Amino acid sequence: MKLRHYLELWKLSRQRLLSEKDYRRFQAFQASQLLDYLARHRITVQHQLLLDLGSGVAGYSQEFVKRGARVIGVDLVCPPLGLEHLSQVQASALAIPLKTAGMDIVFCASLIEHVAEPQVLLREIERVLKPGGVCYLSFPPYYSPVGGHEFSPFHYLGERFAIRLVQRSTSVPDWVSQLYHAPREAKSFSELYAGWGLYKMTIRKFKRLVSQTRFKYINISTRYMPISFVRWPVLGDLLTWHAQFLLVKPD
Repeated sequence: MKLRHYLELWKLSRQRLLSEKDYRRFQAFQASQLLDYLARHRITVQHQLLLDLGSGVAGYSQEFVKRGARVIGVDLVCPPLGLEHLSQVQASALAIPLKTAGMDIVFCASLIEHVAEPQVLLREIERVLKPGGVCYLSFPPYYSPVGGHEFSPFHYLGERFAIRLVQRSTSVPDWVSQLYHAPREAKSFSELYAGWGLYKMTIRKFKRLVSQTRFKYINISTRYMPISFVRWPVLGDLLTWHAQFLLVKPD
């Protein structure tokens, strides 16, 4: 990324929680940068059937459609957009209601840390991908400075202390609470939202889960960063703000 892109990302990041529209704009900008990343690995979304898993407000989906993909967005909540070439399906990522071996690309950003059974998620992604299909998956490692999401950096003190120290009534905007049914009070990270929470996903754990699938790695790196610590034992989880993995399902 160029300096102007980092500045734009910082600007959009600061505004992202103001409204659903602002968050969609933030996602769309990130999608444009990630498409450049895919292009460097000779992967294009044009004319491809792409599954946006955990699509949320569909900012990523919107950009993928603009770049020529046919997109299916799957999430527990699907705000209607009415875009041509975008189908939105309200469903769990642990039981994707799509046929086996039907997708060219699966995009799954910032979802795996929110599901209680990540191994089921990976199996479902593997199932719906065509042989030779590609999966992009990313997440903030739990022990990184941003791994606690809205509870960062207090998540280092444990769930109970973090929940006590952070007032969700001020940390979660009203539009987010209404859209995702976020309770004002929760006793654990697993209760943060209706149907999903926050779980300890680390780089080491993710690699172990991948080893139980047929996936092969194309790339392992840090999102947007020219220097990556993802492959470093222990330190990788502490220094990587957002780990990204590009996987391929063997023919």
